[in-house]
Amino acid sequence: MKLPSHLQPGDPTQLGGRCLEDGVNFAVYSEHAQAIDVCLFNAHDDEIGRMPLPAHDNGVWHGFLPRAGAGLRYGLRAHGIHDPGRGLYFDASKLLIDPWTTAVSGSYLPGGGGADNARCMPKSVVVDSRVRPVRNRPATNLPPLFYEAHVRGLTRMRGDVHPRWQGTYRGLAQPSVIAHLKSLGVTVLELMPVQYFVDEPHLVARGLTNYWGYNPAAFMAVHPGYAACVDDAIGELRMAVDALHDAGIEVVLDVVFNHSAEGGADGPILSLRGLDNPVYYRMHGGDFINDTGCGNTLNVDHPTVQRLVVDSLKQFALHAGVDGFRFDLAVTLGRTPDGFAPTHPLLARIAADPVVGSLRLIAEPWDIGPGGYQLGGFPSPWGEWNDRFRDTVRAYWRGDHGLQAEFSRRIHGSSELFDRPGRRPSDSIHFVTAHDGYVLQDVVSYVHRHNAINGEDNRDGHAHNLSDNFGEEGGSDNPDIRQARERRKRAMLASLLLAQGTPMLLAGDEAGNTQYGNNNAYCQDNHVGWVRWDLAARHGDLTAFIRNLSGLRRELASADIAAFIHTDFDGDACQWVGGRCIAVGWLRADALPMTPGDWHAADCPFGLLWKVDARHELFCFNRSTEPVRFHLPEAPAAWRCVFDSAMADGVADRQPENREISVDAQSVLVLVTGMTDETG
Repeated sequence: MKLPSHLQPGDPTQLGGRCLEDGVNFAVYSEHAQAIDVCLFNAHDDEIGRMPLPAHDNGVWHGFLPRAGAGLRYGLRAHGIHDPGRGLYFDASKLLIDPWTTAVSGSYLPGGGGADNARCMPKSVVVDSRVRPVRNRPATNLPPLFYEAHVRGLTRMRGDVHPRWQGTYRGLAQPSVIAHLKSLGVTVLELMPVQYFVDEPHLVARGLTNYWGYNPAAFMAVHPGYAACVDDAIGELRMAVDALHDAGIEVVLDVVFNHSAEGGADGPILSLRGLDNPVYYRMHGGDFINDTGCGNTLNVDHPTVQRLVVDSLKQFALHAGVDGFRFDLAVTLGRTPDGFAPTHPLLARIAADPVVGSLRLIAEPWDIGPGGYQLGGFPSPWGEWNDRFRDTVRAYWRGDHGLQAEFSRRIHGSSELFDRPGRRPSDSIHFVTAHDGYVLQDVVSYVHRHNAINGEDNRDGHAHNLSDNFGEEGGSDNPDIRQARERRKRAMLASLLLAQGTPMLLAGDEAGNTQYGNNNAYCQDNHVGWVRWDLAARHGDLTAFIRNLSGLRRELASADIAAFIHTDFDGDACQWVGGRCIAVGWLRADALPMTPGDWHAADCPFGLLWKVDARHELFCFNRSTEPVRFHLPEAPAAWRCVFDSAMADGVADRQPENREISVDAQSVLVLVTGMTDETG
């Protein structure tokens, strides 16, 4: 194509490089730039054209390149004042990624390039923006079960995935992977970030990479590093989503809009900083406000930044076909100068968007800024990650004293946090493990973090892990220790899946995956960060246990109650929800109601009793080191034991006698009346 010498005025309403019928429209927002150039590149990264955007309307610089089309590689250069003391970082020698680009080509090489960095920067790519309808978006009435996974780590070491597809978007779509998820009862696959990200310079200097991906450089582009064909990352992700949809599994993406890869004042100039730093980042004078711990914080009070967030979500919803989003450090997205506001315009704009607002919206309800812990503070229709559940369940089963009341609140949906108008128990996304922190095997194998390989002198990662090693740090050949560890894991998983709310599993926990005590494996793109499926035989394969437990959960009347129940189990008293008469009660092992003293005793095995119409369901919790005899309350039909976490597969091998049953040490027992034998 013979390039014109200049651009024509374009359309300022379509931000980014947009492919039109007769050419490409460029538009970028910058209030303080004096001029912005579009630079074109060939496949060898040679700059073959540089043309200023000729028009400027209401902060938008724009231009039109006729006879151009999809596949065009380009970057931006912004002219203006370079005065970091005033928060201005204009530098035309820096090639910039278009914030609205939906595809990126090439790699970022920190610290290279000399005065002009063009050869060390990835290029924005113009793509065909036509939308293909989403196929078979799941509409299931089953209680949701989330499964958090890393695209690369999930399949990188799966022998039943073709080597070419291991660690890729295509790997997610392989029949063996989908069959495994289905066997666990997973209904929602939550993927760690797939927005285009780059490695921090300090990691590159240590020979490491940002494996987790929480370092975005282009919010609307799919990360090509997980694609078998890097030129069609969005197509491969969409193919995987379609395959999961066909199997009835939703896909939720973990998205990062609280900060960018440009870091603090000493960070690289990649995109937003070079285009208009005071618009895109929160500043105090010339200093970056760091509410995220990553050096910068996006200025979500600005309408253009809000548009960037919403446009990015719509891009992934429409073109990748995903079913929702989990927002990293989401408090940042609702923070005003006066603190967090659940009515923040960005949160309202997301929920009100006709495309995005109908999808799953999940907040990580904290950051490190002032008033940054906001669990339970988000408005409907948001769900929230509930770390209080994680901490309480770990501490309770470890044997920490006086936690009966706290544990019961977590099992009962954390109502003190979420029971407000418009909110439901399912808004609590509870978990025992997640990508951040110990994996399940390490929760029962390590007391101290072992993060030396991260290169930060073992100072990184959380020091408060509420873990237990049963007397031996790390792996053990002692059969008693190994048996005790497996029993503890099963008790925690049973608590997770039997609690009111929405449970989330961590990929690999079912296979005994370990990170060898590393509780911050964000930079370990290797056997530490990947799921070690081959460890199942040694550390206990929990697949059958979870399969049976999730199957039971689908049958329990108490599993998907859409309201917080506060009516005591007393005679005919009940709370009417959806036409069902529901009551709940807490019982000691002798079947008498729990007293205030029991709740705060050093230890008191107890049961949670549900009445849902004519059906009764009893969950017995015994965290002590000895079996406890439970007396069963009167019921309209005979009690039947349907689940026992003391058993490797969860299948109960005994039934009550004379309305009594023994509950093994460190275990959960489930008994029901009025349920058929088929439980999954």
